[in-house]
Amino acid sequence: MTTMPARQRGLSLISWMVILVVVVILGTAAFRMIPAYMEYNTVATTIRTTLQDNRAAMMSEGEIRESIRKRFVLNQVKVISPDDVDVYKDGAFLKAEVDYEVREPMFYNVSIVMTFQEEFSKDVRQ
Repeated sequence: MTTMPARQRGLSLISWMVILVVVVILGTAAFRMIPAYMEYNTVATTIRTTLQDNRAAMMSEGEIRESIRKRFVLNQVKVISPDDVDVYKDGAFLKAEVDYEVREPMFYNVSIVMTFQEEFSKDVRQ
């Protein structure tokens, strides 16, 4: 009685190497992107907090920008300056807009580009 050879199961060494390279590239990308998203979260929280201040409705655009500057210094925001935040009054709304991008190098001439754009507003009617 002859037995049939068993089929081999599993991945070959080359398959494991390809999977490992893909995992390393994705891990590196995530490792490079996380700080930019954390800093964006800090920027957004800072602007929201500034606009929610009860005195914001009576402040000029320059005073609001100065308040944002102080909070950026306190939170160590380095990616944008308060001058990059567009602050304006639109009727009964106080608005602030941010629009910037962050480039993080991956390897050689390959970079990750993250674009952050958001408009914050507060109704200043009493």
